[in-house]
Amino acid sequence: MRIVLIALLLSVSSAVLAVGLEPTNFSLIEPTGSWFDPDFSGYASFSMVSGGGRTLGTGLTVGTMSFSLHPNWYASIDIGYAKLYDFHGFSTGRILGGLDLRWQPSDDFMFQFHISGSLPDSTLTGF
Repeated sequence: MRIVLIALLLSVSSAVLAVGLEPTNFSLIEPTGSWFDPDFSGYASFSMVSGGGRTLGTGLTVGTMSFSLHPNWYASIDIGYAKLYDFHGFSTGRILGGLDLRWQPSDDFMFQFHISGSLPDSTLTGF
């Protein structure tokens, strides 16, 4: 049992060191000089089209917070809202969200995990 435990410990520590996460340099909480220095960005888009006796308007706004988890690890979180509005009474909206995790140990190699999706705004408001 001890040999299995030691082998498991060695394999986990070598895997951690292989991706550049030295346990002594990695801390999620630092009282001063924190590594958590997020960048905020966002964009908005609005458009309107008219024809055939109908007028439709669309709007989209998305905010992004990105930050460095470690010198080679980056993450970003997106949240936004999209709306389609028919000036004859129809209206629908979607809540947007996304998560991105990226590992880039060198300029020639990058591994990225991204997930995104949307929900109808009625799922939160109950209407």
